[in-house]
Amino acid sequence: MVSRKDKMGAGAVGRRSVLSNETSADMILWGGNIITMDRQRPQAQAVAVKDGRFLKAGINAEVKVLAGEKTQTVALRGRTVTPGFIDSHQHLSQYGTDLLQIDCHPRKCPTIAQIQQAVLKETKRKPAGEWIRGVGYDDTKARDRGTLSRTDLDEVAPDHPVFIQHVSGHWAVVNSRALEIGGIREETPNPTGGAYGRDPGTGKLNGILYEQAEFAYVFEGTNGQPPIMPAFSLKDRVKGIRLASDRYLASGITGVHDALVSAQTLETYQEAVQREDLKLRVYMLVSIDYLPHLRALNLRTGFGNEWLRIGGVKILADGAIAGRTAYLSEPYIGSEERGILAVESEEALHELIRKGHEAGLQVCVHANGDRVIEMALNGFEKALNELPRKNHRHRLEHCTVVNTQILRRIRKLQLLVTPFGSYIHHHGEKMIPYYGARRVEMMFAHRSFLDYGIGVSGSSDSPCGPYEPLLGIQSCVTRKSAAGEVLGAKQRITVEEAIALYTMASAYASFEEKVKGSVTPGKLADLVVLGEDPRQVDPDEIKDIPVDMTIVGGEIKHPQA
Repeated sequence: MVSRKDKMGAGAVGRRSVLSNETSADMILWGGNIITMDRQRPQAQAVAVKDGRFLKAGINAEVKVLAGEKTQTVALRGRTVTPGFIDSHQHLSQYGTDLLQIDCHPRKCPTIAQIQQAVLKETKRKPAGEWIRGVGYDDTKARDRGTLSRTDLDEVAPDHPVFIQHVSGHWAVVNSRALEIGGIREETPNPTGGAYGRDPGTGKLNGILYEQAEFAYVFEGTNGQPPIMPAFSLKDRVKGIRLASDRYLASGITGVHDALVSAQTLETYQEAVQREDLKLRVYMLVSIDYLPHLRALNLRTGFGNEWLRIGGVKILADGAIAGRTAYLSEPYIGSEERGILAVESEEALHELIRKGHEAGLQVCVHANGDRVIEMALNGFEKALNELPRKNHRHRLEHCTVVNTQILRRIRKLQLLVTPFGSYIHHHGEKMIPYYGARRVEMMFAHRSFLDYGIGVSGSSDSPCGPYEPLLGIQSCVTRKSAAGEVLGAKQRITVEEAIALYTMASAYASFEEKVKGSVTPGKLADLVVLGEDPRQVDPDEIKDIPVDMTIVGGEIKHPQA
């Protein structure tokens, strides 16, 4: 399939070239179905790469003439090529350390008893007092009807602090030892922007930590204090980046926007670059807590290089869709609860937006529920009225529950949105029970965003949702849950539109559309070779298309040599 001098094809690649090594291509892929995402030339058969960038795309004959003695060639044999997929909102660094913890996803631990067994196994491996951590617990997919609690964890780990994070990333369950270490007692008041869960019958702490109560344990750069749990070592964090990157590359991802970067995260990425363990491109959304440091150093959006770049500042304004904590204007189904506002007040949110905008940075507000989206829009409106700025590309991260008024305001303010791509498929069982059919019709509203002319990109929010772009594309196209239930059919988009979300639109969301997102001469040579054309297969089978090869900067990163 791959050779230095392909003798299987007719034309220049099969003959000795007269081009010197200085002028010939480093790599040529030919004989394929190339979806370029370039409006000037949307289809091609072959593409040439030199010095990590696309040299030429076109028909086989006009590209093959660029081959030299040392040109590496890839015979595509009719397979489909797209630009490398870019995930515009996920957490590569977090996913990396997740891979070093207990896997509590229902596929591994479908019952509370199995989570208990996994924790018990760790108690035998670790000395008393050492933290035991798990990730991926999903109460709606578990076989148990109840929710994991402090008592369940106390039974198997009375002498170890235990922290089990929900798949949403916005709440967790801890045991009594962990509560004690965190200084949380029965009389402790809820923190601003968070809550301590309590047993509905007794009113006593049940070990659940919501939003800022959870962030205080695990996330650096969210409340001005170091996390209660000790950090992973730098060596382990870099190992996690390497493991996570390999999985992303195997799914066709060549670039990501890491949506919550701290000082520790930046250290990890820099170390990974030095060790040559960073195999894909990273655009960093830095926690708003670090804004004073960014301003002191005069750092702005775009600083960095093609591998690692400072992006926007990230503001966490509300909770999670999958965690039932998004801040809504109307209560959740079967409840009087409307979610959690993760900042002190609307005024405080406006001030954070203003400061980020004033500093010349891209401002990215995590806003899921319609109520908090309205608050963020008010803040952006004030900031832009006070200090107009063209091409700001401020973003609403997730922007899940919307209505026509919200859509009109987003368009007027020229904001970008990054709704979840794979949530209908992966978290479909939560949607109607949490939000009701009426609201679901206007959630993850890709069709509406496109129709209103709003810049919308493709994102997974991994590890809170599956990272595979092909699954995200399928979910956007079919609007079917994993069980086959159609949810919000009016928000379906075409396969071509969905591919654009994960390529050109995601590049635009990071001001990088001139160097990424399409197979265009001069752009970075990031691309994916697929076993089938997503436009031609059954839409319900898009997620099953093999990713045969992922190329970043003209180098084959998947499969590994």
